[in-house]
Amino acid sequence: MIKTGLFDSAHLGALKKAVDVYARRHKVTARNIANVETPGYRAEKVKFEELLDRNRMSIQGVVTQSGHIPIRPQDPMDVQEQVVETENGFDNGVNNVDIDDQMTTLATTDLSYRMATRLLSMRYNMLSSAIKGRVV
Repeated sequence: MIKTGLFDSAHLGALKKAVDVYARRHKVTARNIANVETPGYRAEKVKFEELLDRNRMSIQGVVTQSGHIPIRPQDPMDVQEQVVETENGFDNGVNNVDIDDQMTTLATTDLSYRMATRLLSMRYNMLSSAIKGRVV
């Protein structure tokens, strides 16, 4: 099987995962913004990059005998995002939603989502062109 650039499905999986995480982060941020004046509401955030970094830092062992237990990091595609309560120490008098922080997160997430979907679209267009025999 060809495993070079254009046909490497690992890149597609990573882009799809990124789109899913950004969509989830958008929903959580929108919920925080909608509840900015709800008494007692606790702001949430999507934790993913930290989990992915922790996974990258895990060790990988080499199995030298058949009885050894394999030690390898988890596949990055298997890392699941977590929605956790924000511990920001902010108090707006009603709850802990910092509207400025939420609007910044919303804008950043929107840009990241657009970039990931554009890259994914370009990737599929390249594959489509290659299948059809067109030169881009």
